Amino acid sequence: MKKLQNAILTILTITFSTLAYSQKIYKGLPVVDASNAKAKYYITNLRDGSWNILPNIADDSLVIKTYFSDKDKIAFKFMTDIDSIRFEISDNQTKRFYVLLNKESYALTTVIRQKIYIPELSYSETKSNPNNKISYTNDSEKSYLESLKSKYPINFKNSRTQIDKVLTILNWTRSQWEHRGDVSPKKNDAISILDEVKEGGRFPCFAYGYVLASQLKVSGFKSRVIYLKTKDIATSMQGGGHVATEVFIDELKKWVFVDAQFNAMPFLNNVPLNAVELQNAIRTDFDKLEFRSLGKIDKMSYIDFVHPYLFYFDCSFDQCESVITERNKVNGKRSLMLVPLGTENPTKMLVWDLKIDYCEYTNSINDFYAKPN
Repeated sequence: MKKLQNAILTILTITFSTLAYSQKIYKGLPVVDASNAKAKYYITNLRDGSWNILPNIADDSLVIKTYFSDKDKIAFKFMTDIDSIRFEISDNQTKRFYVLLNKESYALTTVIRQKIYIPELSYSETKSNPNNKISYTNDSEKSYLESLKSKYPINFKNSRTQIDKVLTILNWTRSQWEHRGDVSPKKNDAISILDEVKEGGRFPCFAYGYVLASQLKVSGFKSRVIYLKTKDIATSMQGGGHVATEVFIDELKKWVFVDAQFNAMPFLNNVPLNAVELQNAIRTDFDKLEFRSLGKIDKMSYIDFVHPYLFYFDCSFDQCESVITERNKVNGKRSLMLVPLGTENPTKMLVWDLKIDYCEYTNSINDFYAKPN
């Protein structure tokens, strides 16, 4: 037995020595060969990217931004057309290696890992204010919803639970058209939008939100269009807002966030999340956070897009179909905005030159997520 152990130890020693010897070194750093200036990199099987090898830059920095906790090491792989290098990297850690291009030019490459900052938001737990009541049903909308169901039916063949049904409606809505951000529909109701889509119309996120909310109502759900806004909406000329939908799941007695533009529903530990819970899960439970869909959803890409918008949330006090002419308001305001504790009530959106004078503000999570009537 001892001879066998010694033999195995000898083989392992030779193997590791060979690996170490085969690793090229230049100025004390590993070297990766390349015959093409185009390279790719991969992060923990969740993200990939492309990279240009530039020997003329003295120290070329590749910054990788992640949502993982500070203690987590992530796997990083860099691949050229003929070679590769792998290593683990911790938050705020730096790794360096050279790429030898065409056997003549060395390119120093510095990989820097940075954690994306997700703010910790808190809200009041005070009892829901009955004055901030949102309306979800109206007798006058029944005929409209029946027309929508007749004109644009959805097949629920494989939908057994309420979650299954919501995912089916979500997927159906996403499949109707491809997103286009610079064109608005002539009207903002679902039938009008879908009629335009049949004629070739392509519309932004809010159109998906309207259609999804209406189709959810057709199937008996309480739903609402929710407007997401960034922390810096008053000063930023980039982005500013996004529109999605929330639906009340009776089986779970909770509101759930669904984004039809991206065909995404967030879950944590098999429980679907609302918009506030999604923001917190990105910050505290990124690795456990998942997105379910009957289509395709890239977790990293979607979170990259949506997380800046998960700061201010607002929705109309009147979620009934727009076929009615008089909208319900509270204190003359048409919308309720949830504002994190310790932050100012936003009054403008610079990117759209829009004055926010249409909202009642609340810090109460129970106001915004009250059980629908």
